[in-house]
Amino acid sequence: MRNTEPDPENDRYAYSRAALARIVLSFEQQQLAVQAAAGVPTDDAYATPGSLVTEAQQLVDLARDVLTRSVIYERTKGTSWEEIGEALGITRQSAHERFKAAMDEWELSLVQPFQKDESWPIASMRIHEAAYEPTRTGRQLDQWVRETLPAYRDQEHPVSGHLRPLSAVEEMNQVLAAISHLHSSGAGPAERAAVYERKAALLDRIAAEDGTPEAAEQAAETRARAAQLRAQAEGERA
Repeated sequence: MRNTEPDPENDRYAYSRAALARIVLSFEQQQLAVQAAAGVPTDDAYATPGSLVTEAQQLVDLARDVLTRSVIYERTKGTSWEEIGEALGITRQSAHERFKAAMDEWELSLVQPFQKDESWPIASMRIHEAAYEPTRTGRQLDQWVRETLPAYRDQEHPVSGHLRPLSAVEEMNQVLAAISHLHSSGAGPAERAAVYERKAALLDRIAAEDGTPEAAEQAAETRARAAQLRAQAEGERA
């Protein structure tokens, strides 16, 4: 896990898809654990009829979210539908049908993190917040684990320390996939500019690490393209 403060718009590109899926799963498990622990005290003086059942149902819903996120993570790291179905005691086809929509939405969110609604002027976040800012989420979960689980009290990074960051080349592949999707989906110039800026920064990094002047030239060209898109976005807002 990096020590510098990352740019939220680009933080996710520094992690593999499996790492992003895992940090989301960890986040949802923590949410479930916190809510379950809140029901352990027996002071029910202010409980209304049925409130404990409502709370239990909320735990069931959260547990379903954890199950879905575990399937997404397993699929992202290469587990087959047959293996997932076997773990759930159902057929491969049933597992695929049950979780396909969630899997498709997850994969879409990685390349198109925001979605627009014609009834609302501001785009809403499609991607899970933990995957959008994995560095910040990892730090928060590190602290929670150290404070909550005695076995991990002496580990500095019990969550984030096991999330493998990408190499510059691997990260570039993530960025190129995002650029391709944004072009095909008709994304606005501001959204495309942010990804081009990330690409330029990566090319700068590759140029510095490998000593390749071609990468430096490509970085300058990419940054110029990003500037054009920024200007276009400003013009549309004017």
